[in-house]
Amino acid sequence: QMDKAALLGHVVEHVKEQSQRAKEMSKGSTLPTETDEVIIDQLNAEESTYISQSQSQSESNHNNIYMKASICCDDRPELFAELKSALKGIAATIVEAEITSLGGRMKANFIVCTAKDHNSLKLALSRVVVSSTSSTYSTRSKRQRFFYPNLR
Repeated sequence: QMDKAALLGHVVEHVKEQSQRAKEMSKGSTLPTETDEVIIDQLNAEESTYISQSQSQSESNHNNIYMKASICCDDRPELFAELKSALKGIAATIVEAEITSLGGRMKANFIVCTAKDHNSLKLALSRVVVSSTSSTYSTRSKRQRFFYPNLR
């Protein structure tokens, strides 16, 4: 009886560890999800120091804050222009980017350098995601085009 109880306790502990590891791994997933989202996390001091040291002296500014930004939304032609405009509007620069597109959805994970706060970045990126849902753009296949004869 004790051996079964000890074994069961060990199995329960192992399952908890595995579920925790699965949660941690899914956090950093680069696959787009079906929901539109904007997530902003401030980098810890150690990560910020490492990134600022890898930047050239001309780009590095001690007042800047480094943040992880992640957006997930519908993929569309004007998306990158909107992202560029939104980040330029708050004087932010992308230090690192990882972008994945799958099945008409796009997920972008950035490390952004800006002098603005967390809320400014979230607001700017949220506007890009919201314009994605209100966009009337729809992808059409070339096979759906109709060619009408010229009547002269």
